[in-house]
Amino acid sequence: MALRQALRNLGGGAARGMATVAHPTGPVWVSSKMINLTVVLEGQRFPVKGKIGKNLAEVISQSGIADLVAACPSISLGKGPDTHVRLPPSIIAMLPELSLEQKSYIGDLCENPSAISRMASMVTLLPEMDGSAVAIEANRPFRTP
Repeated sequence: MALRQALRNLGGGAARGMATVAHPTGPVWVSSKMINLTVVLEGQRFPVKGKIGKNLAEVISQSGIADLVAACPSISLGKGPDTHVRLPPSIIAMLPELSLEQKSYIGDLCENPSAISRMASMVTLLPEMDGSAVAIEANRPFRTP
Protein backbone atom coordinates (compact mmCIF):
# COMPACT_ATOMS: atom_id res chain seq x y z
CA MET A 1 0.00 0.00 0.00
CA ALA A 2 2.79 2.43 0.92
CA LEU A 3 4.62 1.65 -2.33
CA ARG A 4 1.48 2.32 -4.35
CA GLN A 5 1.02 5.66 -2.58
CA ALA A 6 4.67 6.59 -3.19
CA LEU A 7 4.26 5.85 -6.90
CA ARG A 8 1.14 8.03 -7.03
CA ASN A 9 3.05 10.86 -5.38
CA LEU A 10 5.73 10.65 -8.06
CA GLY A 11 3.09 11.15 -10.72
CA GLY A 12 3.33 10.66 -14.50
CA GLY A 13 4.79 7.41 -15.79
CA ALA A 14 5.92 6.23 -12.37
CA ALA A 15 2.27 5.98 -11.27
CA ARG A 16 1.68 3.62 -14.19
CA GLY A 17 4.71 1.52 -13.22
CA MET A 18 6.96 2.99 -15.95
CA ALA A 19 10.40 4.18 -14.94
CA THR A 20 11.74 7.57 -15.91
CA VAL A 21 15.31 8.78 -15.96
CA ALA A 22 16.39 12.35 -15.22
CA HIS A 23 17.81 13.96 -18.35
CA PRO A 24 19.15 17.47 -18.95
CA THR A 25 16.25 18.23 -21.30
CA GLY A 26 13.63 16.60 -19.08
CA PRO A 27 12.49 13.09 -18.25
CA VAL A 28 13.21 10.34 -20.75
CA TRP A 29 11.32 7.07 -20.80
CA VAL A 30 13.64 4.11 -20.35
CA SER A 31 12.06 2.45 -23.40
CA SER A 32 13.32 5.35 -25.56
CA LYS A 33 16.83 3.98 -25.06
CA MET A 34 15.85 0.93 -27.12
CA ILE A 35 15.43 0.80 -30.87
CA ASN A 36 13.69 -1.67 -33.15
CA LEU A 37 15.64 -3.33 -35.96
CA THR A 38 14.83 -5.95 -38.54
CA VAL A 39 17.59 -8.47 -39.13
CA VAL A 40 17.33 -10.31 -42.44
CA LEU A 41 18.94 -13.75 -42.66
CA GLU A 42 18.58 -15.81 -45.83
CA GLY A 43 15.42 -13.91 -46.78
CA GLN A 44 13.74 -14.37 -43.39
CA ARG A 45 13.04 -11.22 -41.36
CA PHE A 46 13.53 -11.19 -37.58
CA PRO A 47 12.42 -8.23 -35.43
CA VAL A 48 14.89 -7.45 -32.65
CA LYS A 49 15.27 -4.72 -30.05
CA GLY A 50 18.63 -3.22 -29.24
CA LYS A 51 19.87 -0.83 -26.62
CA ILE A 52 21.33 2.41 -27.94
CA GLY A 53 25.11 2.34 -27.50
CA LYS A 54 25.45 -1.45 -27.84
CA ASN A 55 27.04 -2.86 -30.94
CA LEU A 56 25.03 -4.81 -33.47
CA ALA A 57 26.96 -8.05 -32.83
CA GLU A 58 25.90 -7.98 -29.17
CA VAL A 59 22.27 -7.37 -30.12
CA ILE A 60 22.24 -10.22 -32.66
CA SER A 61 24.06 -12.70 -30.42
CA GLN A 62 21.87 -11.88 -27.41
CA SER A 63 18.57 -11.79 -29.34
CA GLY A 64 17.50 -15.21 -28.13
CA ILE A 65 16.57 -16.15 -31.71
CA ALA A 66 18.44 -19.39 -32.45
CA ASP A 67 19.02 -18.69 -36.16
CA LEU A 68 20.50 -15.25 -35.43
CA VAL A 69 22.64 -16.47 -32.55
CA ALA A 70 24.05 -19.22 -34.80
CA ALA A 71 24.77 -16.67 -37.55
CA CYS A 72 26.89 -14.55 -35.17
CA PRO A 73 29.60 -16.90 -33.88
CA SER A 74 32.44 -15.95 -31.56
CA ILE A 75 35.32 -15.00 -33.85
CA SER A 76 37.88 -15.18 -31.03
CA LEU A 77 38.09 -14.79 -27.27
CA GLY A 78 39.24 -11.20 -27.72
CA LYS A 79 36.72 -10.18 -30.37
CA GLY A 80 33.68 -12.13 -29.18
CA PRO A 81 30.66 -12.67 -31.43
CA ASP A 82 30.72 -11.06 -34.85
CA THR A 83 29.33 -11.46 -38.35
CA HIS A 84 29.31 -9.80 -41.77
CA VAL A 85 26.35 -7.44 -42.25
CA ARG A 86 25.18 -5.24 -45.12
CA LEU A 87 23.66 -1.94 -44.10
CA PRO A 88 21.48 0.61 -45.85
CA PRO A 89 23.42 3.60 -47.23
CA SER A 90 21.61 5.83 -44.70
CA ILE A 91 23.22 3.90 -41.83
CA ILE A 92 26.63 3.76 -43.56
CA ALA A 93 26.52 7.58 -43.74
CA MET A 94 26.13 7.76 -39.92
CA LEU A 95 29.15 5.57 -39.23
CA PRO A 96 32.75 6.75 -38.96
CA GLU A 97 35.16 6.11 -41.82
CA LEU A 98 36.76 2.66 -41.66
CA SER A 99 40.36 2.46 -40.51
CA LEU A 100 42.90 0.44 -42.51
CA GLU A 101 42.77 -2.25 -39.81
CA GLN A 102 38.95 -2.44 -40.03
CA LYS A 103 39.08 -2.68 -43.84
CA SER A 104 41.57 -5.52 -43.54
CA TYR A 105 39.37 -7.27 -40.94
CA ILE A 106 36.36 -7.06 -43.27
CA GLY A 107 38.42 -8.31 -46.20
CA ASP A 108 39.70 -11.27 -44.19
CA LEU A 109 36.37 -12.39 -42.73
CA CYS A 110 33.62 -11.36 -45.16
CA GLU A 111 32.58 -13.29 -48.22
CA ASN A 112 32.20 -10.78 -51.09
CA PRO A 113 32.47 -7.54 -49.06
CA SER A 114 31.15 -4.32 -50.58
CA ALA A 115 31.02 -0.61 -49.73
CA ILE A 116 27.97 -1.26 -47.52
CA SER A 117 29.59 -4.17 -45.65
CA ARG A 118 30.64 -3.97 -42.03
CA MET A 119 31.32 -6.41 -39.26
CA ALA A 120 28.42 -6.23 -36.82
CA SER A 121 30.81 -5.31 -33.99
CA MET A 122 31.71 -2.11 -35.88
CA VAL A 123 28.12 -0.81 -35.78
CA THR A 124 27.12 1.02 -32.61
CA LEU A 125 23.35 1.48 -32.33
CA LEU A 126 22.12 5.06 -32.64
CA PRO A 127 18.59 6.44 -32.14
CA GLU A 128 18.46 7.31 -35.86
CA MET A 129 18.72 3.60 -36.72
CA ASP A 130 15.29 2.85 -35.24
CA GLY A 131 13.17 0.92 -37.74
CA SER A 132 16.10 0.04 -40.03
CA ALA A 133 16.78 -3.33 -41.58
CA VAL A 134 20.20 -4.98 -41.74
CA ALA A 135 21.15 -8.15 -43.60
CA ILE A 136 23.47 -10.84 -42.28
CA GLU A 137 25.74 -11.99 -45.08
CA ALA A 138 28.15 -14.89 -45.43
CA ASN A 139 31.40 -15.02 -43.51
CA ARG A 140 34.38 -16.76 -45.02
CA PRO A 141 34.64 -20.32 -43.80
CA PHE A 142 37.25 -20.83 -41.12
CA ARG A 143 40.22 -22.75 -42.39
CA THR A 144 42.54 -24.70 -40.15
CA PRO A 145 46.10 -25.35 -41.30
